[in-house]
Amino acid sequence: MAASLSVTDTTAADAREQKLALDQLGLALRNLKLNAWMMPALAAVICVMFHAWIGWPRLMTWFGVVVATCVPLGIMAHRFRPSVTNLTAATLCYAVFTIGWSSIGWFLWVPHNDLACLIVIMLIACTVAGNGALVGPSRPLTVVSYTIYGTTLVLTPLQASGGVYRGIAVLAVLYTAYMLFMSRQIFVTARNMLLLRYDKNDLIEALANSKAESDAAREHAEAASRAKSQFLANMSHELRTPLNAILGFSEMITSRIFDARPERHYEYAGLIHDSGHHLLTLINDILDLAKIEAGSWSLRETEIDLGALVADAATMIQPRIAASRCSLSVEVVPHLPLVLCDERAMKQILLNLLSNAVKFTPQGGLVTVFVRTEANGGIALGVSDTGVGIAPEDQQRVFQNFGQGRHDVVTADKGTGLGLPIVKGLVEAHDGRIALESEIGEGTTVTVHLPARRAGRARAAAS
Repeated sequence: MAASLSVTDTTAADAREQKLALDQLGLALRNLKLNAWMMPALAAVICVMFHAWIGWPRLMTWFGVVVATCVPLGIMAHRFRPSVTNLTAATLCYAVFTIGWSSIGWFLWVPHNDLACLIVIMLIACTVAGNGALVGPSRPLTVVSYTIYGTTLVLTPLQASGGVYRGIAVLAVLYTAYMLFMSRQIFVTARNMLLLRYDKNDLIEALANSKAESDAAREHAEAASRAKSQFLANMSHELRTPLNAILGFSEMITSRIFDARPERHYEYAGLIHDSGHHLLTLINDILDLAKIEAGSWSLRETEIDLGALVADAATMIQPRIAASRCSLSVEVVPHLPLVLCDERAMKQILLNLLSNAVKFTPQGGLVTVFVRTEANGGIALGVSDTGVGIAPEDQQRVFQNFGQGRHDVVTADKGTGLGLPIVKGLVEAHDGRIALESEIGEGTTVTVHLPARRAGRARAAAS
């Protein structure tokens, strides 16, 4: 683990150093943009000045060399984009340019003419100083500059004989070393400036990320607060209704106002039982949803026959089908493989979907529960109905806690809005997904897609 972190840190450091080198090269090339086009003009002035000592053919040859070597550098300086390839290309272009300009020490050297020779030495010395400042931010260009210009400045005086020129060569060595020190300071300053810029950008990015995280946390807290308020508002109604029925009917029994009619006691006891059962169902739904959202729902996976499970669910929902005066159809493909899942959770999924379908299907309608295999090897099960349907804008909301579609307005039994959120949570606990298709007045189809690995593992185990 430590070795992996060390490699990652080294890679990040190398990438940062490479970016830093490219940015420093960019600074140097920006300094050279104007210089690359001014040097030919300066070369033309020098040619005019040296015409008194050197013939035009030789001067034009040197001028042509300067122009030819300036053009690639000027193009590179204007079109530079940070990359490793361009770093090499830019260094090469600058090296060619320095060689071309340094040829002044040979083309314009006039033996036995001290004035002309001193002017040439002075021009090369000014070039060392000027280019040392311009390319100082970039180490590769600085190395090229002092290697070529410095060598030229030291060797040019040695073309003449005499102790004065040898002394000038020694001074050239000291001068080049001093200018190299100055360029080193420029390099360090540019590097520190870029590092400060990086730190500033990193800080701005960190602040932006922190703000985004803070905003997300605030929105999450506000959503949690709204959900809590919505939960309390819904529960205060959903819990109070059966409790009021239980208390009201039990008080009527205990008041003995119907002693002469004991059959009413049986009726009230039945109503109390129904209200208690409704209350227990509601509390169980809330507890199941809390477990799902907390991630504490533990699956007890076994290999089950979904066909048999669908038949059991159809039997359990039959009384509600009869009461609603609608029809139930069961469609299970033959040779259905065993499926690895939690039997209780899968039964609750089917019952919740069937209950919703029956609830919103009018008399004479059809509810269909189906199980089939899919082309990818997965299993699809679900329920379709010919009920009132769900509006497109409500189809996402019905999967939220206490979310109810607009069709609930015309339904006496609106429900608590916990059925589909529980189904969605249980399906996702099985690594599956749930899909809803619905049109107003046409009905609704809710399909649960289980991954192929559940059917695949069960089939392999069965065989």
